[in-house]
Amino acid sequence: MSAAASLPRTRMALLAGRARLALAEQGRQLLEDKRDALLRELHREIRTAVAARRELDAAAAEARLALETARVRHGGDTLAAAGAGASGEIGVDVRFTTVMGVPVPAVAPRSLVRPTEARGRDPLATGPALEAAAERFEEELTIALRVATMEARVLRLAREIRRTSSRVNALRTWVIPGLEAETLAIELTLEQREREDRFRLKLVKRRRSREQGGGLRGAAGR
Repeated sequence: MSAAASLPRTRMALLAGRARLALAEQGRQLLEDKRDALLRELHREIRTAVAARRELDAAAAEARLALETARVRHGGDTLAAAGAGASGEIGVDVRFTTVMGVPVPAVAPRSLVRPTEARGRDPLATGPALEAAAERFEEELTIALRVATMEARVLRLAREIRRTSSRVNALRTWVIPGLEAETLAIELTLEQREREDRFRLKLVKRRRSREQGGGLRGAAGR
């Protein structure tokens, strides 16, 4: 037995079914609006992330060129020693903003380029070429952190769009058609009952009319 067949076929059930259908339609519209807003935000984030990725590629090329220049001037051993002596942690401030109720990560922008004296070595001993290479790589790291944040936002928005689209499709293809079928079944049943009631009422009126006609003829015969 289907769900529609098991529902009570009353006026109250019809009103309740129409209310559920209206609520489902409203929910579908709200979810579609949310999905459209998320898609617009996703497109903006993608454009920004693509531009930042190009900036990162350019910074990486400059850093590699500066590293090769330092290697030619100072030799591989000097670069290896400078790299071994470089240490430290990079702290980032991760916060979350919301887009249509979806939390997305946002890293507070900051520059990771350090002053020469903050790198823990004597610039006179290492030479300007090595310090220039270090600065180029710190610039690359600054951009990479920004790119990572943007791409994380893109992934979060894309997941939410897929989830919202699934809910919209479920409402459009299953929930709403089911409610429409239930409401239509109740309407048809009530219409059929109304036709049957009118037919029975006509029969009753005809029977009474015949009985009244017969009674009048009998009285006239006496």
